Amino acid sequence: MPFVACEDQNINSVPLDYADADFIYNDSINIDAYVNNLYAYIPTGFGRFGGAMLAAITDEAVYSPTGTTVQKWATGSWDSNFLPDNPLPSSYEGIRLTYVYQNDIDPYIPAKILTQETRNHYKAQAQFIRALLNFEILKRFGGYPLVTGVLDAGKPISIPRSNFDECVSYISTLCDSAAMYLPLSVNAANLGRVTKGAALALKSRLLLYAASPLYNNPAEPENNVYHGAYDPSKWEKAAAAAAAVINLTENGSKVYALHSTLASNSIFVGANVANLTNKETILYKLSPMSNSMEKANAPIGYNSGGGGNCPTADLVEAYGFRFTGMPFNFENPDHIANIWTERDRRINYSIVRNDAKYNTYTVQTYVGGADNNPSNPNSTRTGFYLMKLMNPNVNWWSTAVNSYHPWNVFRYAEILLNYAEAMNEAYGADSDPKGYGMTARQAVKLIRDRVATLQNADFSISAPAGNKEAFRRDVQNERRIELAFEEHRYWDLRRWKLAETILNQPVHGLQIIKNADGSYTYSKYVAENRVFTEKMYYYPFPNTELKRNPALVQNKGW
Repeated sequence: MPFVACEDQNINSVPLDYADADFIYNDSINIDAYVNNLYAYIPTGFGRFGGAMLAAITDEAVYSPTGTTVQKWATGSWDSNFLPDNPLPSSYEGIRLTYVYQNDIDPYIPAKILTQETRNHYKAQAQFIRALLNFEILKRFGGYPLVTGVLDAGKPISIPRSNFDECVSYISTLCDSAAMYLPLSVNAANLGRVTKGAALALKSRLLLYAASPLYNNPAEPENNVYHGAYDPSKWEKAAAAAAAVINLTENGSKVYALHSTLASNSIFVGANVANLTNKETILYKLSPMSNSMEKANAPIGYNSGGGGNCPTADLVEAYGFRFTGMPFNFENPDHIANIWTERDRRINYSIVRNDAKYNTYTVQTYVGGADNNPSNPNSTRTGFYLMKLMNPNVNWWSTAVNSYHPWNVFRYAEILLNYAEAMNEAYGADSDPKGYGMTARQAVKLIRDRVATLQNADFSISAPAGNKEAFRRDVQNERRIELAFEEHRYWDLRRWKLAETILNQPVHGLQIIKNADGSYTYSKYVAENRVFTEKMYYYPFPNTELKRNPALVQNKGW
């Protein structure tokens, strides 16, 4: 069995931060269970907003039911009294538990129970989780009150916000410290536990964000709670951090590589443990086998599927032509003539379209089709359904057939894209002055070659040499389609300072009319209006936090 994070956050129902130390620390099983409990604080993206995914507040998706929390959020109806995505209580609770454990491990645990090597390994796991939880706060709020130890319960809190660069430095140091004592790989029983690569991958994501325009802007060069001091060399540091993951080796071989196939969502679902083993996944969080993801998001005509998170026509257009890489446009008659046959095949592994197969079922999203029923609140509002992260072979209506759904916290494709973006900004698309082993263009080509292998096509990125801006746009689109529905798009648009434009306009669906001769006529329509204003680049601190901590200053505009 692979490692499955404990979801109930207790050991035999005893609260870990208040349990008798002798109960926990004189038994190796309880010690391990304490560490397992910390993994429960690692977030996933499976329908965490009442069934909706984070994709549904971006241009990736529309959540089918209306009047929901996520619809209010996407349309701008949120504030310090109504914050749909508030990680603070859980994150600070998890941070506290990592400190309790780190403080107790040496004075309470006898040497006969844990070797020094095992102690260091446990501490490193706690440090990684602390770093990740701190990052989850930083990317939402900007600089925040750094908690660097166990606070006394019941005592008043008065901790001011640290500036942005200070928070980045703190998290980066935690990543480095954890990486020193984490293994390069784990055995099958420990799949899902953090490794050295996971700590370095978090550092890669952290430094990429810190180098990005929202946080590193020459027009706002000072270091404060909103952004760091402007420094173009932050891109160089981000490139180096990604290269450190790319170049990890064990026994003479690279630790990570792209999985050879995208077929059947093979790195996102698995019928057994063997299916979960691949060199692309750096860290996943695994829950018990289930069919809830499919039941919530399958087409409504497929055994009363839940519809759920439906891809937009805007996302579908982002998957370009497979031979040329040209963008697709539903309003171009020449494109409509080859609407599906000439497309980037990643579209088939991410999106369920009209006339496509979901398991053996033929999907009908044309007007009047079985999967397009306006009277059903779960029916698609975009003309598409979700395929990525789904296993069409499960069922929930007879003898249940379940699947593992590992949430990829980090995977190698992201690191390659982090590297490509940072290298382009630091050195250009076709230069490797530090000798990391590849250029930005070559990093993206690795990802696109995986698709090319499926299609017998040259699928290289097409931006001209020396054109940093064109390559930047291509990398941004590559992230959009490769990492769709993995909780990247929202944070990417924010850090690029594009959210005010892209998330402040309608998202579209595709109306499909079935003609008498069996052909189809297509037209785009507004599926949902969206609102994103300047103040939304930073979340508001909830009023409850402001009352709890008088030294906490609210973000601008809230």
